[in-house]
Amino acid sequence: MTNAELNNTVEKIKDAWKHPELYENISDSERILSGVVGSYLMFKGLTNMFRHPIMGMIGAAAGVGLLYRGYTGYCPSVELIAQSETEKVADEVFVTETYVDNSL
Repeated sequence: MTNAELNNTVEKIKDAWKHPELYENISDSERILSGVVGSYLMFKGLTNMFRHPIMGMIGAAAGVGLLYRGYTGYCPSVELIAQSETEKVADEVFVTETYVDNSL
């Protein structure tokens, strides 16, 4: 991922936070599932913070990310996958032919 693509994604996330209705790219069922799973992961991460601090922070961060995805309806990963699918360029094809004329 180049810096331009990363900056473009960050700008889209900022715009999505300001105007979530313009950037919804996941369905309602995905939003609900993201909210439920995100809440669970955040809760489990916070409760495990004292027993396993690193795993607790990772779980809480993943939960917050899923809660954000569920709240806004925008997923930057889906956006990047859609961009990469539409920007595929065909490979170059070199055709070489040999024609032999045996009539001489």
